[in-house]
Amino acid sequence: MIPQIINGLIFASILFLVATGLTIIFGILRVVNFSHGSFYLLGIYIAYSITRFSQDTILYLASPFIAGALAGCVGMAFERGLLSRVYGRGELFELLMTYGMIFVFIDVFRIGWGTMPISDPTITFRLGTVSIAGYTMPLYNIYLIAIAAILAVVLWYLLFRTKVGMIIRATSFDKEVTSSFGVNVNRVYALTFFLGCFLAGFGGGLMLPVTGAWIGLDIDMLIIGLVVVVVGGLGSIKGALVASLLIGLVRSFGISMFPAIELAIVYVIMIAVLIVKPSGLFGGVEH
Repeated sequence: MIPQIINGLIFASILFLVATGLTIIFGILRVVNFSHGSFYLLGIYIAYSITRFSQDTILYLASPFIAGALAGCVGMAFERGLLSRVYGRGELFELLMTYGMIFVFIDVFRIGWGTMPISDPTITFRLGTVSIAGYTMPLYNIYLIAIAAILAVVLWYLLFRTKVGMIIRATSFDKEVTSSFGVNVNRVYALTFFLGCFLAGFGGGLMLPVTGAWIGLDIDMLIIGLVVVVVGGLGSIKGALVASLLIGLVRSFGISMFPAIELAIVYVIMIAVLIVKPSGLFGGVEH
């Protein structure tokens, strides 16, 4: 049971980062970013490239932060340079813009890193192992869960205890009123997109030693991330946290007990939640 719980928490941690990025962008911009999985995959590739420069352990541990920051900058450039030009033209234009970026990213990945899967588990060997209840696992797994939990606390503090967070939340409720108080809404949008893409890229960088990367992983993460957002409730960070834990643990136990239908179990959970509460677990409530 310990392996399933640890693996479930690892997957839940990454799901939370990816889904929270999606949730923040949707909550502020009211845009479902279909290219969000591409920023996750970009984070893995950037982290992989960083670790090619040096075998230093500190650089390995810092690579997810660097990858997240660079993915955030790419996301902000995309929002300011392209996405912002279709605001107000209807949801279809925004969806097509973000969906089209998936194919742009796929070509970038193929040109930059090739079509073969990549991986680099070096840091898992560097940090060694730890034993919990007789089960031995890489210490990096505990580090991944801990750093994701710390980032979740930092994110909560940023959004609910700082002036920047107050402005972001105010913009999500009423951008016209917020703008009337002298707030540059365009900057808020850019910052929001940076933050959302940073979380996706950071999550990808963390998962490099665990899963590696391959073309198509971006679509897989996008789909499961959207499931988490739907189950938790659109725009709810609390919902993203609860849904990530639920789906992460269920998927982990499903792989060990019912490997043939583990994905089906996840979708059954989503359907059950939507039947009982169509808005999601925390949809339509203060988050």
